[in-house]
Amino acid sequence: MSSAPATEPALETSGSSSFVALYRLLLRLQVTLLRVIGILALASLAVLLGALARSDHDPLRATTEIALGYGLGIVVPLATAWLATSSVGDLVEDRLLVYLWLKPVPRWQLPAAAVLATVTIVVPLVAVPLIVAAVVAGASQLTGALLLACVLATFAYAGVFVAVGLWLRRALWWCLLYILVWENGLARAVDGAARLSIASYAQSLVANAADVSIAYADRPTGVSVVVPVVIGAAGLTLAVIRYRRAEID
Repeated sequence: MSSAPATEPALETSGSSSFVALYRLLLRLQVTLLRVIGILALASLAVLLGALARSDHDPLRATTEIALGYGLGIVVPLATAWLATSSVGDLVEDRLLVYLWLKPVPRWQLPAAAVLATVTIVVPLVAVPLIVAAVVAGASQLTGALLLACVLATFAYAGVFVAVGLWLRRALWWCLLYILVWENGLARAVDGAARLSIASYAQSLVANAADVSIAYADRPTGVSVVVPVVIGAAGLTLAVIRYRRAEID
């Protein structure tokens, strides 16, 4: 970029102060009315599905399948992709990235702040409707597992998608392709492919809590907690590497 930013954010250059400033900046940029309404509308459909599941002959299994297939399989990755890929894109659009790049701020802080801001926004917007859906369906025993699954899945996706946003052009489209083709296609149809699916680990937490057998969500609980954390951390590491090597002009 060649032009200077119209408005320079107040950004401290030392320690945790600069990280907090970056985090607040990204929150302000990411929280727009369109995004909040869009994510809430998408997630709130789960409440309607939960009400329908209540009349099923096995409401617990029906609720579990809704949470796995719709909530964790579609809503969480789509919402996270929308925000994570735009976290750096918004800085470019608002002509702030050059300014941040020139500041003596540790390079790891911007990708880390982008991941944290994404998790902060997505988790309440998605987890609350899913928890309400479980309560409405009469499956309140799933609420704890749903909350944990949403947090872990969002962190894993955020780490990967922020990295994609820094490494690739048109990152949102690549993320959508991954979500639709891999997560909701091959990972459910091909034996063993689910082990390379982020969603399958979060889905396993809920399936295990419900004691419901789902073919593509049969990971042990311990593994289902550790793997998303490792994936999110790996994605964040790749994002930091890319940001350190980037040439901003």
